[in-house]
Amino acid sequence: MSIRLPLAAAAVLALAAAHPASAQTAAAKTVSGTVKSVSADHVVIATATGDVDLAVTPQTRVLAREKASAEEIKAGAYLGTANVTTADGGVANEVHLMASGPNVANTAMGAPNLVMTNGHVKSVKTTPKGQEMDVDYGGAETRHVIVPANTPVTRLAAATLTPGASVTARTATDAGGKLAATFIQVTAPK
Repeated sequence: MSIRLPLAAAAVLALAAAHPASAQTAAAKTVSGTVKSVSADHVVIATATGDVDLAVTPQTRVLAREKASAEEIKAGAYLGTANVTTADGGVANEVHLMASGPNVANTAMGAPNLVMTNGHVKSVKTTPKGQEMDVDYGGAETRHVIVPANTPVTRLAAATLTPGASVTARTATDAGGKLAATFIQVTAPK
């Protein structure tokens, strides 16, 4: 059996984990493996340490990354970037186009000067450096980001869970103490 869940406000995996459904608490963890079975309200994921049974709710987002291009970036679009801070903003090393989501400015990603930013594109133009855009992160925060031609650009789109699919799920513990999936990313086949 396969299920297709509604595409709610899409967000990159790290952002999705930060906003679990209201009936869930913040005890989040990541589960990666292969879908063993799927039903309307559960998914069993086979992991290296054993099977994990996760509750699936109407709030669970199931998304997959699809290849996109920098030319698809338009004013008004919502996106997330991982970008390296420069004197005048940032240079993207990856971009993820999404349907919508909250504005998030400059979340550190561990590597020196590397940040994740999510927001709405205010303006974009093609220059010799690549696509140059100003991204609004809410309030008065705007960041100038350059997307060089070789930067990977993807789109997060609604996906279907099927047995055998490779997935990474962000979870939280629901009110009954059971693990529930808040976000499941279906990994593209290699």
